[in-house]
Amino acid sequence: MTSSTSQPTTSARTASFLAACAVALVSGTPYLYSTYANQLTTKLALTAVQSSLVAAGVHYGLFLSGPLFGRIVDSQGPRTVGCLAAALLVAGYSGLSWTYSGAFGSFGFFTAFLFLILVGMGSQAGYMTSVSTNAHNFQSARGIAMGVPIAGFGLSALLFAQISSHWYKDDTQAFLFLVAKAIGSTILISLIFLKVFPSEDLEATKDQESIAHATGSSSSSSSSSSLDDDDITEEEAEHRRRTAELERLIAPKHDNSASHGHSSSHAIVPKSLSGFKMFRMTHHAQLLMLGTMLLSGPGLMYITNAGNVIRSIYRDHMDDPSKPPTDEDLIRLQQLQNFHVSLISLMSCIGRISIGMMSDLGKRGGGKWWGISRVGFLLYAGVCVWLGQTFGARVQDIEDLVRVSLLVGLGYGSVFGVAPAIVSEWFHVSNFGTNWGWMSVTGAIGGQVFNLIFGWLYDVEAQHEHTLECFGTECFHKSFVVGSISSFIGLSVLIYLAILTRRPSSRC
Repeated sequence: MTSSTSQPTTSARTASFLAACAVALVSGTPYLYSTYANQLTTKLALTAVQSSLVAAGVHYGLFLSGPLFGRIVDSQGPRTVGCLAAALLVAGYSGLSWTYSGAFGSFGFFTAFLFLILVGMGSQAGYMTSVSTNAHNFQSARGIAMGVPIAGFGLSALLFAQISSHWYKDDTQAFLFLVAKAIGSTILISLIFLKVFPSEDLEATKDQESIAHATGSSSSSSSSSSLDDDDITEEEAEHRRRTAELERLIAPKHDNSASHGHSSSHAIVPKSLSGFKMFRMTHHAQLLMLGTMLLSGPGLMYITNAGNVIRSIYRDHMDDPSKPPTDEDLIRLQQLQNFHVSLISLMSCIGRISIGMMSDLGKRGGGKWWGISRVGFLLYAGVCVWLGQTFGARVQDIEDLVRVSLLVGLGYGSVFGVAPAIVSEWFHVSNFGTNWGWMSVTGAIGGQVFNLIFGWLYDVEAQHEHTLECFGTECFHKSFVVGSISSFIGLSVLIYLAILTRRPSSRC
């Protein structure tokens, strides 16, 4: 990661922070898909499974490219990846606009899938650019510093959905082309101010040195721990907490150095152990990855298919569902889609920024405040996703979807608001891009599995009704049941992880 060698001024650091937030704000458009999904499906004459596959394309690009862009941002810096983000997003949305216009004829399904992959890759590049920059620049307040741009990423769909509702109701092609231009220009202007400055503190180095000398200075540690908590500063308490937490993250499973009396410096996660190798060898990382996958999959299923859910309920309440919807019906459907996409985006934004702030406060002062670890706040996010999926299985009318959108948006946003801070805190900020990139792969796995489940169950129900489209709550009821079960299992995994991280002698 390249950095500025001169001493940063407050204005320069602030400008970089705002630039990172701007990049994130225009990069979260994968969650915009539901606003034009039905129009694209109708224009290209796609089945529900084909529509789900096209929708999955954006998530393939978003999550599977995480390790690539994470590695590049760690080695080359944010500006290189930011330029790639602008190029990919402009190409993706411009190509999608041409596909919608019919420029590629019968190949529309394949080109839509391809261009949405580019959109997903560009979004991941923009995300990595903004979050990694702030992770390096603001290490003492990771939660809020990373939570704000992550919140902007979640707010992106709301911003563009409102633009669609007010100015591009009946012109999807022009809207997609506008998105391309707006994103490209915003990112390129923001890169002028985006910089990585020297670390504002040496906490990571101090933590590692403390652990490395923990065995040799046990008597000193014992006397130090006997001091009254009121006599130490808050910075010292935070330093002790970080040291204790890193001591618990014993990385390699095969490392038995403790049993052979070796120095505990071998017990920390070494800087060379990063990326896929770290997740393969570290028990805590595996549990974190599994938990986020089981929660993000159902969340993405609803976010991606909210338009199909709304359409199924709305058409079922028409006098004759078999008749094509009128222009008035189509306008009403578009308004409902935009409303729920905006609601999901708003709640995702609130979840991302609030969870970062609360997780910083929760760990403040080594437990003298709330004493809640970041994993504890991840549990809160899991409860929201689980409740959203459970309510989704009981939906009877469109009005019932409001609480589903509220809870799923809040829970999904909170998962990705606190998980990056956990990865950066546990496994070294110097490798954050690479490590979080691999963690992001879980979203692609979970999202693909649940999108295919939704599309398959939707088509099966449509066949039972002997129609091309599915009408009624039975179209998605079973999908929400599966999502509820998955999120409950994910919540259980995170409870186990929370217990492990609270044990003084836990091993990875």
